[in-house]
This record gives sequence, structure tokens and C-alpha cells, in this order.
Amino acid sequence: ATRVDLLPPEWIAELSELQNAVPALPYADIREQLEADLGASPAEVFAFLDETPMAAASLAQAHRARLHDGREVVLKVRRPGIRDVVEADLRLLARLAEIVEARLPDLRRYRPAEVVQQFTVSLRRELDFAAECRNAERIARNFKGRDDILIPGVHWQWTCESLNVQDFVDGIPGRNLAGVDA
Repeated sequence: ATRVDLLPPEWIAELSELQNAVPALPYADIREQLEADLGASPAEVFAFLDETPMAAASLAQAHRARLHDGREVVLKVRRPGIRDVVEADLRLLARLAEIVEARLPDLRRYRPAEVVQQFTVSLRRELDFAAECRNAERIARNFKGRDDILIPGVHWQWTCESLNVQDFVDGIPGRNLAGVDA
């Protein structure tokens, strides 16, 4: 959905729905993984954890929480088992690209296998929430001293490949252009 250079606008619109309109998993379905990622029970780490997600997407869902020192945070929890699903889908896409290149010579010029390979690298990066946090910190360093830009702080003691714990920042989605203008 983020690759507007590859797909027509109507496809992008449909794929965008998958990013933000995915049914959330019940808390019971993520609790075991969350405990393993935290290295402790959520009750030990957080003074409060909202078991109802504030957002859910294809790879993860987000929950608000409060640390024992009172700071508000957001937990981005990767969906259990999603890596296996993604890897199976990527294998399927790679096979499809091979078939397209072998049987549809007119489409070879679009290099489907190369596109799938780039997509694979990108999607695997998206599955690593610690990498996402390293990038956030890099951006924060680049904009240090700018009062008009706020990058949430990362809580590294609980962040790993499948869990991202960052300071909560109240705001509006960047896609809400009317809200941004207001």
C-alpha cells in the first residue's frame, strides 16, 4: 500500500485498508508472546495495560500502557505467527513472478522477480520492530534541537524484534490532511 510507484491508485486504496482496518486479536492471543518479549508478566512491567488495542494492522497491533513511574507508553506487538504467514506469502509471490517472467514475455520488462525481491527486503525490515526503533532514534538525532518535531522515546529494556515500546504521543494520523491543516 505504500508503493504508489508500483500499483494503480485503486489498488493502493484497497491495500491501504489492510494496513489500518484489520480486526484486532484478543489480548489472550498475544499475552504469551508479550510476556516472553518483556521477560516478565505485563503486570510487573506496567502499572496499567489496556487490553483493548488502540489500533490493529496486518503485522501488529498497538496497546496503550502506563509505566510504574507514570509515563504513558504504546506497545506495538507483532501478531504471533505473522512471520511464517509473511514468509509463505513471499514464497508464493516469488513463484508467481517466475511464472510471469517465463510465460508472459511482454511483462518481463517490468522485472517482476526483481520487484518481488525488493518487496521481500522491505517487508522483512518491517517485521523487525527494533530496527524501526533504531531508525526512529536516528531521525530524532537528525532533528535534535527542532521544537516543532517530536519523535517518541524508545524504551529499549522492553523493545525487541517483535515488540516496540515507545512513549505515547497524542496526535492525529498524518493521512488526516484536514486535521493536519487545522
